[in-house]
Amino acid sequence: MKNKRNIILIILVITLAFGAGLLWRWIQGTPYYALYQIGASLKNRDLNTFLTYVDVESILNQQVSGSISTLLSSLTNSNSIGKIAGNLGEIKIQLNPEANKGLSKIAKQQLQNYLENPKNPTLPSSFLLVSLAKFDVKNGYALVTLKKDQDQLRMGLRKQEGIWRVVELNPEDTQRLIKTYLSPLPN
Repeated sequence: MKNKRNIILIILVITLAFGAGLLWRWIQGTPYYALYQIGASLKNRDLNTFLTYVDVESILNQQVSGSISTLLSSLTNSNSIGKIAGNLGEIKIQLNPEANKGLSKIAKQQLQNYLENPKNPTLPSSFLLVSLAKFDVKNGYALVTLKKDQDQLRMGLRKQEGIWRVVELNPEDTQRLIKTYLSPLPN
């Protein structure tokens, strides 16, 4: 009787461990986990983990394209260039891959400098970051909105190579947050 109980107990423990392993594997494949890892990397000042979950090159290309498109749109709508050229419609601007790599290298170096400076604040908690987030996940794309008081950051995550990565940031949110919190940076 005792052997039978031990065998049942061993089977139960193995089943629970297997189920916990499957659950953990599923959690690691969610945008929630990616956002948690981004927060942990900022808190721990770990650039490599941050770059695992944030596609800096895609974001820079999207940010530059959005800024130039906004500038051209405002020019064509408000002054003599607009009267001559008319409405240009939607303009899609793609950076040269070498230019994008150069900008990405500069951005990564600036981020590393920021993280290495102990005077610069980081996010208080990965759990707080996830708790502030609203997720809308559809077809391998997640729209995540981080909102606290009047501050908001909308970002797009896409599943790439088995993990969720930030590939887009809302340009208006980004520019507003940079002006509010990063300009000028403390020495």
